[in-house]
Amino acid sequence: MSLIRFNILALTIGVCLSAMTPQASLLMKSFHQFSQSPYSDQLKELVQIKLETGGQVDEVLKLIQELLDSLKQDQVDDDVAHSRQMAVFDQNINELEDDLSRLNTDLANANVLIQTLAELLVILRETILTYEKQLAILNEQEQFIRNARAADIKAYNRRVEQANKVINALTLIIDKLSRAVDQQTSEQDRQAILTQIHAECHEQFGPNHPVTILIKLTTRFDVPTVQRILEKLVQIRDGASKSLSEDIAAEEVASQNFDTSMSEIETLRKRLSTDLENLNQQFNDKLNQQKIVLAQKEQLLIDIPITEELLQLTKEQQEQYHQAYISRQTQRQSEIEVVQKAYNLVFDHVDSVKKSEDLTAKLSN
Repeated sequence: MSLIRFNILALTIGVCLSAMTPQASLLMKSFHQFSQSPYSDQLKELVQIKLETGGQVDEVLKLIQELLDSLKQDQVDDDVAHSRQMAVFDQNINELEDDLSRLNTDLANANVLIQTLAELLVILRETILTYEKQLAILNEQEQFIRNARAADIKAYNRRVEQANKVINALTLIIDKLSRAVDQQTSEQDRQAILTQIHAECHEQFGPNHPVTILIKLTTRFDVPTVQRILEKLVQIRDGASKSLSEDIAAEEVASQNFDTSMSEIETLRKRLSTDLENLNQQFNDKLNQQKIVLAQKEQLLIDIPITEELLQLTKEQQEQYHQAYISRQTQRQSEIEVVQKAYNLVFDHVDSVKKSEDLTAKLSN
């Protein structure tokens, strides 16, 4: 009950003053025993105005009862509002504390994830570099094998060409030498054939070739010796033919081995390339994930101080609201005590007057 309510009630009583009754004067003297305070002074003024405007003591008692009931109801209403508002504050504080706990947990998890992603990115990068190096080595090996194969083919072609040249020349020489040692061939013709063969060998093989030297010697030997030389030439030709066949067979094996090596290298390159592509994809995915987590961390570092500040502000508002309620409660309790004392005083006065009137009536009878 505020002083404003007292003033409003006082104004509604009226402005026409009249003299107090003896009972009213006696009651007002009792009110002067109250301790001095703004509220008690207002109450005494209200009672005085009521009595001076012709109000009866019973009416004053009813007015004080209404004031007392109003004050108590105000306190009940304030208690209910306080309880509800404190529950709202508590709920908000609990929610903010939960939010803050979650944000701090998210921040801790983000830090762990950022560290894990950083370590994983280092491992992936090192693995990618290793695979790239392996691919480069594989390409170098392939080029080396191809170059070596090209050189082998070139050398093989030269050997085949040279072997065929020797075999063909020896076949021709053997044929002519066979005619030279024929019994029907004259000595003059024999020497002419040997001279021709020597000239051809000199042209085909050069002056220092063993075949050229061997043919040159045939011009100095008899027929039996030439026949033995002929047999030797046949052996040389057959040996050359055999070596050529072996070289051709070896070339076929080398060609097959080369094709197998190229196939294996291609298979290995595809596997390494596929693995490298997957590694690069993993690296990019983890890098993007790291960027997202870093952005989340930045937002968390903004949200956490804001939430902490809001939590502290809510707690302060709750405390201020509660202190204001305690202040109102204390003030209202003081007012209730004053009004209760006034009520008791008026009630006792009314009761005393009634008993006095009853006694007077009995005596008069």
